Amino acid sequence: MLSLLLAALLALGCLSGCQVSLERIANGGTVPEPPADYTGTQDGFRYTKTTLTGQERYLYDQILTALKAQETEVTGLYPDTEMIQKVVTAIDRDYPELFWFSGTGEIETTLLAGKALEAAYRPAYTMDAAQREAIQAQVDQWAADCLATVDRSASDYDQALGVYTYLIDHADYQVVDSNSIVNIMVNGAGLCGCYAKTYQYLLLQLGIDVAYVTGQAGGESHAWNLAWLDGSPCWIDPTWGDPVFTGGDASQGPAYEYFGLTTDDLERTHTLDEAVPVPACTSQSNNYFLRSGLYFPSYDPASLVSVLQRAMAGGQTQAAVRYSDEAYAGACAALFDNGALAGLFQEAAQGAGVDLVPLQSLWYTRNDKMGVLTFLMP
Repeated sequence: MLSLLLAALLALGCLSGCQVSLERIANGGTVPEPPADYTGTQDGFRYTKTTLTGQERYLYDQILTALKAQETEVTGLYPDTEMIQKVVTAIDRDYPELFWFSGTGEIETTLLAGKALEAAYRPAYTMDAAQREAIQAQVDQWAADCLATVDRSASDYDQALGVYTYLIDHADYQVVDSNSIVNIMVNGAGLCGCYAKTYQYLLLQLGIDVAYVTGQAGGESHAWNLAWLDGSPCWIDPTWGDPVFTGGDASQGPAYEYFGLTTDDLERTHTLDEAVPVPACTSQSNNYFLRSGLYFPSYDPASLVSVLQRAMAGGQTQAAVRYSDEAYAGACAALFDNGALAGLFQEAAQGAGVDLVPLQSLWYTRNDKMGVLTFLMP
């Protein structure tokens, strides 16, 4: 939250830097209102900016220019502190690459006889210019290593999935003091905001439209992403895709329940805040399980054997499937309550040409809200 400083400008004496304000008084007083029809400069895909009014975009561009140059103060702003606070938050959402900016700062408003004349914004930075340059080199290298694993000629879906997998494989969930991409791209661990901003940063590098969004999940404040893959918007939560986040073993590999979700699926576990308007995501075209042939509208033992067999033959550490809401309870009853799973594993192993010792136990996880079963290969 931005701290708000009010400076009183007296008729016979003023604070330092008030000369511009006095000059403005002679010409009518306050800083003019920003133009309502201002469209803003174009700087790639910046979703939150598109939701702002023309006046807000005007302030956005004023402050953004200063942040990029790491200026210590932005003066001569229209003195609407709520608007300034809103656009600073919007910039912080839109620009994960501004890792030297803390996302906070101070607003000082100059008053004359109770009338606001102008405002100044003083950003808070986390590092100086020399440190920024050194960190940028490390961020660039991490990004290059990640994007080198992605086929740039592939669909948006495949590129986004590749980045999702790489990020989860190279990050750990850990409590840190900020949502900066530096936490993951330099230090290897971070909070949900770090995951979401890093994912946003990487997809923007690929030219994929993506936004940083916030809300509630698991009873706590949370951040994740809204991405437009091959023209269709969908929800992606890389934090919840990391097994370390849910107390699992990193060697299990990413969980894909939260990749390419519709709004209906997202709302099973997440609640969006109302800070930024978002589109309804209704297309299933980017759902991982549907796209991968791992979604089943009914329980069919032969289909599950086929999935397990492919996983064993390919040397995978796990296999996951999703059942429809109507089929999920029946699948769990057959596999776990009635003990069918062990026999299906043996059948799959035989088909894959894999020798299994007599199974004493099988490890699996259930995601009842999403209808997903994940099986670890013995």
